[in-house]
Amino acid sequence: MLQLVGSDSCVLRIGVLGINHKTAALALREAISRGAEALSGEKGIFFAYPTVLLSTCNRTEIYFSGEDLPSIHSDLLKLLRIQLDEPFEPHLYTYFGIDCFAHLCRVSSGLDSAIIAETEIQRQVKVAYTQSASLSRLPSCLHFAFQKALKVGKSVRSAFPLARGVTTLQGTIWKIAEEFWGKGQLANKPILLVGYSEINRGLATFFIQKGLWVTICTKDASTVSHPPCEIVDRSILRQWARFPIVICASKAGCYLIEEPSLSPRLLFDLSVPRNVDPRIGGSSQLYNIEQIDQIIQETRSQQSSHCGESERFVNDYAIKLARIYRDKSGYVSLTRSLCLS
Repeated sequence: MLQLVGSDSCVLRIGVLGINHKTAALALREAISRGAEALSGEKGIFFAYPTVLLSTCNRTEIYFSGEDLPSIHSDLLKLLRIQLDEPFEPHLYTYFGIDCFAHLCRVSSGLDSAIIAETEIQRQVKVAYTQSASLSRLPSCLHFAFQKALKVGKSVRSAFPLARGVTTLQGTIWKIAEEFWGKGQLANKPILLVGYSEINRGLATFFIQKGLWVTICTKDASTVSHPPCEIVDRSILRQWARFPIVICASKAGCYLIEEPSLSPRLLFDLSVPRNVDPRIGGSSQLYNIEQIDQIIQETRSQQSSHCGESERFVNDYAIKLARIYRDKSGYVSLTRSLCLS
């Protein structure tokens, strides 16, 4: 745990309750993701305390603020118990105060990701924060925590060469596809990307640069443009088996592909909750996000030296920023007291 010197009366009153790829298997992460939907978007305003829900393919985290953090934590657990039948609490993690802030900095920096230093999480943290801020009035401590964590994330990526020479999600999928279809045999294989997510947009660019034909399937094709990809709606999913490679990365929250193929196909389901019925793996080669993560973990040893340096950098930066917040808040409180006296 990180420590601040001096009075903690104005220290960040924030907390986080979360689950990720390191603490739980995919099925439980799916269940928690669905349960946490009670706090998503406008539904979140019915919870008594301000929250920011960060939900990605590898994690679901609920950030919150208030005077009594343990009590709010207890209320969140009660909310999840209503949504879930299976036991889940041993797989959750919780941080309060500066430990929560340091964790958020690590998340934004990509140090807590399956792919170290991946950039998508930075955007996801920003989107989660801005959406919550647009729907409800967040306290200054949550604004401070998210704005500074995003700044720390950028600083870590600039200061440390964490992502150089390390396997990426795109590279991992390409390697699997070459092993499945044969090296040099992908040139004439059309690819179907299900969902217009940031992940799929990155994959589309990657495959186009490789010279492959990419089709993007999205719920409302009229609102999407991604030249030179073909953009179609979900009706094409009835013919998904005509694509040798299918990659799902959407927030549909249900199975979009359920009918098996009569011929071998390669599928990647990067969604949480999953978009592909796992039973399809009996007739085609199916990889879910958990399996992809396991493959990527094998490359993490390449980054060990830089990871230690960047972890220390994040912790020191988090303590420095928390002290600034504490001192600034203390000054504001003192000024208000003098004005009222």
